[in-house]
Amino acid sequence: MPARLGTCRTSSALSCNTVLAGNAAAGVDLGLVGYSCTEGARPDDNATYVDGIPYGQICAAQSSQGDYCCTPESDPANCAYNPIAICPEGYGYQCWGANRPEVNNPGLTCGNGVREGQYIDYCCQAAPRPTGCTQAKGAYDCSGGLVGWVCPEGFRPRGEDFGANESRADYYYFVCGVPTPAPNPAFKTYCCFSPSPVLPGGSCVYSPGAAKNIPNCSAGRFAFGCYGRDTPDQDYFPRIKCSEPPVDGVSDEGYPAKMYCCDYVPGGKGSGTGTGLDEP
Repeated sequence: MPARLGTCRTSSALSCNTVLAGNAAAGVDLGLVGYSCTEGARPDDNATYVDGIPYGQICAAQSSQGDYCCTPESDPANCAYNPIAICPEGYGYQCWGANRPEVNNPGLTCGNGVREGQYIDYCCQAAPRPTGCTQAKGAYDCSGGLVGWVCPEGFRPRGEDFGANESRADYYYFVCGVPTPAPNPAFKTYCCFSPSPVLPGGSCVYSPGAAKNIPNCSAGRFAFGCYGRDTPDQDYFPRIKCSEPPVDGVSDEGYPAKMYCCDYVPGGKGSGTGTGLDEP
């Protein structure tokens, strides 16, 4: 870990205990602790590993002046702040087990986890959870099992956009094609599907932000970044087909990867060595 330049002290001036799923009006005490830090220090930069399992605090930055809302030091989570994580925005955590960082501290929003051996790496930031996407079943030429969504410019469909009676499991996330403009220019439309969890050993992750850097990755196609030897059509079989060779690039999580632009194949379940996908 880099040397700590400053110090952190608990601060009662920060209101950290009334945050639930990004809603400050929920009024639920989560036991989060406020800190004020100087000279670049962070409350969570003292994580430890015991028999390979990380234990540490998880913090959501409240300002650029060193204010944080953190999980209590007396109840560490199985995550460690990673000061050398390559994140396009925010900062990184390395976690062990099923819990994502924002399960412990809902003041954070984290991207899809990237598996690294027995750990999962996350890039997180203190920001409101994306909202505003509306499901539009049967709309926008989303056929063959794809589901249509319309989102404000700058947002993509997320599990948080589901209604209260729909799945919000931690492993659940959308894989969406390159969007097309909606009739209202302030919105874009997406055609998406929901994959089953990638089997152990699979290394391909959905990377829509990288689509612009992949040749011929036009509207309706799907962008992926792969860290290993596998390909998206192996990990997302039988619905994804990749006909073109990959290009070297960087995934949305900030890791060097082989970048693919692939097509969705409509139809029923197939057979093979891939994960298979949930039928809509």
